[in-house]
Amino acid sequence: MSESGFGDFEFERKFFLHEVPAVATSDPSPMLIVQAYLFASDGYAVRVRLQGPAPGEWDTTAGALVESLGDDAMGTMTAKGPATGGTRYEAERSLDPLVVGQIIARTEHVVAKVRYSVWLGEDGWIIDRFLAGNAPLVLSEVERGGPVTDLVIPQFCATEVSEDDRFRNEFLAHHPFGAWAEDYRRELDLLGPTFVDTLGHNQFEARRAGEHL
Repeated sequence: MSESGFGDFEFERKFFLHEVPAVATSDPSPMLIVQAYLFASDGYAVRVRLQGPAPGEWDTTAGALVESLGDDAMGTMTAKGPATGGTRYEAERSLDPLVVGQIIARTEHVVAKVRYSVWLGEDGWIIDRFLAGNAPLVLSEVERGGPVTDLVIPQFCATEVSEDDRFRNEFLAHHPFGAWAEDYRRELDLLGPTFVDTLGHNQFEARRAGEHL
């Protein structure tokens, strides 16, 4: 949720990664996130989320992941609207984590991921490594208090998926990436990377020889 003067709106851009970048290891306290979608249609969604410090090892079933969060978990409920031009309505409120855990345990459509947070240049980035049915998906996001313009895009970003609804968590909850990962990689190889060009000037970090595009 934005803490600027824009109220319940988020401003973010999202990117597909081929793998977890080395910079993710600079986060000393990655988070484990387990979230369930109670409703999702036409870009609108209602989700509940538990998050807390990621354990060193974990089972990938939803129930085991919730249990691994223990007493340090934080619970939230969020309502979202459709995204347009890197902007999306998002209202988030705190909930009792015990209640959220019980809701997740009774919900079919669950997404789990380990989240790393890093600071690159002038922006804070998150890197999400998805678990269970959405493995081996890795996404990165950058969020600001206003539109994300004139962005310096790190070399680990293979392509932008800010406007690709397939990479929204509510879609992944119903259509896990693992089932269509190979199809997407073939699509990316065929079409090549794309980046949103309506949000100012994109700057790209130089890629080293041999790195994925």
